[in-house]
Amino acid sequence: MIFDNKTNIQTVESNPKYKIIDSHLHFLDFTQNSDGFPELTRAMDMSGVSEAIIFGMPLVKKWHSDMRKPPLYYLSDDSRCYYYSGTDHILARELMCQPEEIQRRFHPFCCGVDCTDKYAADQLERLLDLYPDFWQGIGEIMSRHDDLTALSYGEGLRVNNPAFLRIFDLAADRGLPVLVHHNIAPQNASEPEYKYELEEALSYNRNCNIIWAHIGISRRIEIEELLIIAGELLHNHPNLYVDISWVFFENYVKGDLMNKMEHLSSTSNIFSEMWSILIEKYPDRFMIGTDKVGHWNSYPIEVTKYYSLLDQLSPETAEKVCRGNALRLIKTY
Repeated sequence: MIFDNKTNIQTVESNPKYKIIDSHLHFLDFTQNSDGFPELTRAMDMSGVSEAIIFGMPLVKKWHSDMRKPPLYYLSDDSRCYYYSGTDHILARELMCQPEEIQRRFHPFCCGVDCTDKYAADQLERLLDLYPDFWQGIGEIMSRHDDLTALSYGEGLRVNNPAFLRIFDLAADRGLPVLVHHNIAPQNASEPEYKYELEEALSYNRNCNIIWAHIGISRRIEIEELLIIAGELLHNHPNLYVDISWVFFENYVKGDLMNKMEHLSSTSNIFSEMWSILIEKYPDRFMIGTDKVGHWNSYPIEVTKYYSLLDQLSPETAEKVCRGNALRLIKTY
């Protein structure tokens, strides 16, 4: 690993091996700040990333009046988070101010709604009309999400609630995919207790394509049979797509988390091989993303880590996972 002295971005010495579309990228962090598009495009160029699906951050971390130090992340302290519709306007303004050669590299999604509110779909529809021919998808919108769920104001989230279902109808009518964060289980649970909620959402409107962020995984989600569950869901729901991003790769593809379980072997690359087999079975349904949040110093490392998985795929499947599947899903004008 080296640092680019001009940008302070961590990079790797070898040239990018794959041409990739980042399927999961937050332009803004939990304080609605960002390193900006010029810095981001430089980081993408270092990483072989030609384009990205990009969105803001639907929640803001509150700087509580009792706290001396400003929080920078949702886990920085115990203060709450609140939904913030301004995130979409910030992203739209920043992107539309960029030169054309930068604008055309990004596929913006809108996300700044409270998905427990049945007016959320109306608010998204108003936003789609306010920026005509701009938004190419909806998301990342939040359902169940580790500590963030408990730290957010309002009702508990579930992807099959009536407010979410209205969003899926809107998305189907407008031809937009929906990227959803929905944990498959509570933290530290051994059973996929929230699987049925996703199944109900997928079954509700088959014309709505749902991208399942991180394949239902975030911190301290330890489901041994996740590979089997993912295969079952992909088989039963042709409108389900998944992105490999955030902690999913380290914990389940590399097997860092699984190897810590005493009864599982850590002697081979078996986890990566098993996931590559599933991807080859459903080559049109997987994408890869960085899930970087507003700051790009480690961006190239988050991209090149996927090479070990991509190398196990056929060239045709690797191209789909890197680029083709994302391009096929997003709405173009």
